[in-house]
Amino acid sequence: MFIRGLSILLTGLVFSAAIAKTARAAAPAPLPPAISTAISAAYANQCSLLKNTDIDGYSKTLTDRWVEHDPNGTSTTKAQAIGAIKQQIAMMGLTLTDCAATISGGSVSPDGNTVTVNVEQSADGTVASQSGTSPIQISSTETDVWVKRGATWFQSASTVLKNTIMLNGQVVQQNGSR
Repeated sequence: MFIRGLSILLTGLVFSAAIAKTARAAAPAPLPPAISTAISAAYANQCSLLKNTDIDGYSKTLTDRWVEHDPNGTSTTKAQAIGAIKQQIAMMGLTLTDCAATISGGSVSPDGNTVTVNVEQSADGTVASQSGTSPIQISSTETDVWVKRGATWFQSASTVLKNTIMLNGQVVQQNGSR
């Protein structure tokens, strides 16, 4: 459960049901600058909320039907993810000190209200340990779907292609291959 909770936390930021449609041989198309800026800001907002342990606020950045698919074929709903995040923060004393998302391209629907992005996410923090705290690093490669409602972007799905969790500099979980 320790590792699964961290994977779910990563998905939110990191915590993101789309299938990657980009070809390996071709670089993904760049997003229009205004959309790239808006989605980057939405990821930054998620990061800020998670760093401040505002999980309820973070939850509001996801649609009610948000779902994550991980490299093992497991699907996680929004309610499951938010519950696991809260539990893991309480049980492990997880604190995020830094997080970032780098968009490497994607696609926009014809109406401009749905965006599929390829994103590299990372988070650094600490968890409680017998000696005080231990460093944790989380990284993932994902394809996320965002929908625009009014002037606000909400994450509606995430397909995690690869994730890695390191504790004290040692890999404790690694899934996926991209």
